[in-house]
Amino acid sequence: PDMSGDEAAALAVYAVPDLLAATRQTCAAQLSPDGFLAQRGDWLAQRYAAQQTAVWPQARAALFKVAGAKAGDQLKNFATLPDNAIRPLADALIQQEAATQIHPKSCRNIERMAAALAPLEPEQAGKIMAVMFDIATESQKLAARIQDHPSQP
Repeated sequence: PDMSGDEAAALAVYAVPDLLAATRQTCAAQLSPDGFLAQRGDWLAQRYAAQQTAVWPQARAALFKVAGAKAGDQLKNFATLPDNAIRPLADALIQQEAATQIHPKSCRNIERMAAALAPLEPEQAGKIMAVMFDIATESQKLAARIQDHPSQP
């Protein structure tokens, strides 16, 4: 979806508590009880949760762009709902979608990323996560083009 860097960063910050919850749920068997998420995951989630209200307007715009790419016209009804109705739905959707996308082999890398970003302020970490998302998206597009048109010897 076509979103600004600020929207992507806001969405990243907004989503962290739900992403951490999904990671801890999905990766429980893969992560050490002495690891970063077990020891400091609640602290990290709380740091980002404290920023959610501030980033919500831009995160909301980004969420509707992401969801609009998937749901199309069905989303128009949700856009008219007040924020206090949308936010719990958004939180549940983020956590559910993340849980389905996390591969068990990725669990340790997700934990490493959380630990690496933890010392940064959420705003700065959000900007880094937005850039990483852009890089991953471009890599996926490139891989799809290569798969669709493999070079011939």
